Amino acid sequence: MVVRTLMSAVSTGTDKWVMRGTFGSGNVSFPAVPGYQRVGIVEEIGSEVAGLRIGQRVVATSGLGYVDVSSSWGAHSSRSISDAVDVYDAEGLPAERSAFVVVAQVGYNAASRLLLPAGAHVLVVGDGVIGASAAFACRARGFDVLLVGRHRSRLEVLGRAGFETLNGRATDPEPTLAEFAPEAVIDTVQNTEAFDMYIPRLPRRTGQVVYSGHSPGGVTAWGDMAVLQERELTVHFVSGITGDRVRATLALMRNGQMPSEQLLGTVAQGPDDARALMKNVSEGRLEPVAAAIDWTWAA
Repeated sequence: MVVRTLMSAVSTGTDKWVMRGTFGSGNVSFPAVPGYQRVGIVEEIGSEVAGLRIGQRVVATSGLGYVDVSSSWGAHSSRSISDAVDVYDAEGLPAERSAFVVVAQVGYNAASRLLLPAGAHVLVVGDGVIGASAAFACRARGFDVLLVGRHRSRLEVLGRAGFETLNGRATDPEPTLAEFAPEAVIDTVQNTEAFDMYIPRLPRRTGQVVYSGHSPGGVTAWGDMAVLQERELTVHFVSGITGDRVRATLALMRNGQMPSEQLLGTVAQGPDDARALMKNVSEGRLEPVAAAIDWTWAA
């Protein structure tokens, strides 16, 4: 089908790595159209497509059919073709929320792996859009969440969203972690510094760690596996996208438990804005939690 894009959400991690040519999963060639999440309106539909209609608001996780240009998922485009398997109903959802469906489902996936009752203490490490989405999903499951990050501007946004936050760059996290007593960790930064911060605070034998996201550049270890084994911790590795998780995430968006628009800072309104935004993303200079491109100017 052909989907006319209303808004495409920017991934400050994956989009940066694709534009730099450093994304490790799959081959990236140039010129390329990056981006893997957008919301739009169905304009044309194939004869074998069922359950979707022209004029319907949908989210799409692919953009295909470019001539002499690589589709590095291809979502940052005013309109493009998508396979029906990559398209989901988004009627009634604001574009600023549903455009973030893929990163939101990464956070949902992380929270869904935790084997804990409501009220459990979950530490989320990382103040990017995946960490924030994981925090929303944890709160939807009734967990008590503490989010540790290193960017003051992002933590302010997350504080306004109702989360307890801690700036690990400005404050010694040890006293707060000791008082919070996490039972599980969702680690979205995945490095040894983070590992050394939270591992001593997890309970032996019952503690859980979820590694969420993607690590480019040949990273082969985020911590000491011998320590995980010695402490008998349960460890999950999650990434990627599935239809079931996308639909579950859209359900959270519909009932207000995944309000991704609260994370939105920069919205590019035209070609010049979009170029400036993506340049900042590729150079790692984007401070807000999340950003997006508004494509309504191209209609």
